[in-house]
Amino acid sequence: MAKRVESHPSRKIIGSVNDYLAGRCIVLGLTGSVSVYRSVDVARWLMRRGARVVPILTEGALEFVTPGLFHWATGEDPIARLTGNVEHIVLAEDCDAMLVAPATLSTISKIAYGVTDNPVALTASAILGEGKPLIIVPAMHQNMMKTRGYERAIEILSGQAIIIPPRVEEGIAKYPDPWVVARVTAATSSRKADLKGKRVLVTAGATREWIDPTRFISNPSSGRMGIELAIEAWARGAEVDLVYGHVEHILPHMVNLFPAETTEDMAETVARLAGEKHYDIALAAAAPADYRPINTSKSKIRSGLKNLSLTLEPTPKVAEALRSASKYLVVFAAETAESLEELEDYAVEKMKKYRADAVIANRVGTRDVGFSSPYLEALVIWRDRGATRKSFLGKIDKESLARLILDLSVKNMEAVDDDEESNVR
Repeated sequence: MAKRVESHPSRKIIGSVNDYLAGRCIVLGLTGSVSVYRSVDVARWLMRRGARVVPILTEGALEFVTPGLFHWATGEDPIARLTGNVEHIVLAEDCDAMLVAPATLSTISKIAYGVTDNPVALTASAILGEGKPLIIVPAMHQNMMKTRGYERAIEILSGQAIIIPPRVEEGIAKYPDPWVVARVTAATSSRKADLKGKRVLVTAGATREWIDPTRFISNPSSGRMGIELAIEAWARGAEVDLVYGHVEHILPHMVNLFPAETTEDMAETVARLAGEKHYDIALAAAAPADYRPINTSKSKIRSGLKNLSLTLEPTPKVAEALRSASKYLVVFAAETAESLEELEDYAVEKMKKYRADAVIANRVGTRDVGFSSPYLEALVIWRDRGATRKSFLGKIDKESLARLILDLSVKNMEAVDDDEESNVR
């Protein structure tokens, strides 16, 4: 296998955002789709989270991009031809996961049926043989996805690989947003499918309570924390329902999406879903408005009035419906606490109020953290076999926090299951 170029300038971005993938190696398989250029952004995203990314290309991919493009992007010598150095075996042994993006129908079928006559299909087979994660992003015309050949290949691979479904637009199965592809790859390569068979309900974003047709009461929540949690859970094997208000980030197209405008809408949607199915984990990351006008004007209130008085009433509590809907409940508490002790008091109060299993308390109103920021200043409090534990994480990016929250949920949900089994005995 070609030697790494340690001094390549592109390698300087490794770990520049966070260390989510520190020390990990991802094989990036590139096949003959015109959308292959989008994988440059995926590679750079993974590198900025700490990963080493090794490109490997089929002959079809070389019709659309050059090895030089991905050499520039990753600082690695791309592999377009396998040699006596058995590059596919070395990569399968040394790397932690493989992402095939974009994946043509030809290469998907070859991986499914063990036809290893191109470098990507052969390396993917070696990765599966090592028991390591394989992530596949199909990209083709929509009519090709309707064929029995495609359906059968996906059926074969579904138990072995993570298939990120394409965005179907204009009759074409398009490459999903590179951020979503990279985010799923990061979660899968870090934790594999530890939530397989689980159901997860997530709330995200801000709700709006209307004063008149042009004005509303809301807050600056961007929805990013809830979206990060939804993607993390889906990538780790869960069936995910995302109930969302106003958000300012790309919604993950592969989860079940349920829009909600007002707090009452969100509470009713959660209650309806709770009546239809029971969830293993519920993550209350939304920022629903706590108050709404008692009276809403049907027409725009004219400007220029000297004074305008509003009478507000409390909105329904979304977290109350989440408690009855799930085995393990995590709630968020956004507070303007002046001290860590005060923040802890708020967290304990919220834990008792909603009988939550864990609370993520975070300060808002502070520069660079909280609403609309990629970071939170977080205090985590959780129940652990009758005891209450806490950990102050300080300033942490929401990607990494999503992983920690689900790590905590998986671990302590197992403890809940053990306690229930002991009570039965």
